[in-house]
Amino acid sequence: MYYGKTKIVICEDESRLGQRAASDVARRIRILLSDQDEIRMIFASGQSQMTFLDALARESDIDWSRVVCFNMDEFYDPRMPFEYTCGYQTTTQLYNKVRPGRIHLLQHDAENSQTEASRFEAVLKSEGPPDILCQGIGTSGHLAFNEPDDTDFKSQCRVRVTQVAEQSQIQLMDDPNFMQLGYIPQTGITMTIPALISARYRFTMVPLALKRPIIEKLFTLKHATERLPASILLTVDGTLYLDQDSCPESIE
Repeated sequence: MYYGKTKIVICEDESRLGQRAASDVARRIRILLSDQDEIRMIFASGQSQMTFLDALARESDIDWSRVVCFNMDEFYDPRMPFEYTCGYQTTTQLYNKVRPGRIHLLQHDAENSQTEASRFEAVLKSEGPPDILCQGIGTSGHLAFNEPDDTDFKSQCRVRVTQVAEQSQIQLMDDPNFMQLGYIPQTGITMTIPALISARYRFTMVPLALKRPIIEKLFTLKHATERLPASILLTVDGTLYLDQDSCPESIE
């Protein structure tokens, strides 16, 4: 099955989804490293990425010293402890275990959000085009922090400052990573849609029942629209992983 140009893979549950996606991503990493000195990867965080990141860290025969890793987004809130950031999750679940050659995180406590966005964009450009994108889809339909009606599919910039949409804040209230923080950050810094989809290989992991409504909405669309940023998947090659909880009944 396909969602536009994006292939759909349906897994039994969240754990098997993480294992299947990790196996596919690891296979692509090995193929690319057999032909390139280095590869560049973009990673997401969040509850939906947990089984995938854990499974990828267990994959063998990958020379991670030749992999450059980027986080795609980050909350901007200087008062927020590091352990609640996107960077903390990817660092503890993946980077600390596999030791990539270089890791690029957005700084949630930078002095100025726009200056930090500009710094990260310069780093992204200096490292060269990304090879692999590993992402999720938010309950608002966002990709990274590119929210509905606050997204430009033709943006010329690669990194920008955004406001976290109300629906995304609601999702975060139920996220185990945020339950103890006591508040939800209002501002984010994110790679833009053109920056994300510029990766040669795109993997989108979307388990959990709370994602079913937005996947159902996505599958009603015939054309990509900035009112639902994840609909850009209609236009690009890649793989979308769903589990039985997130998969609409119409395609189970």
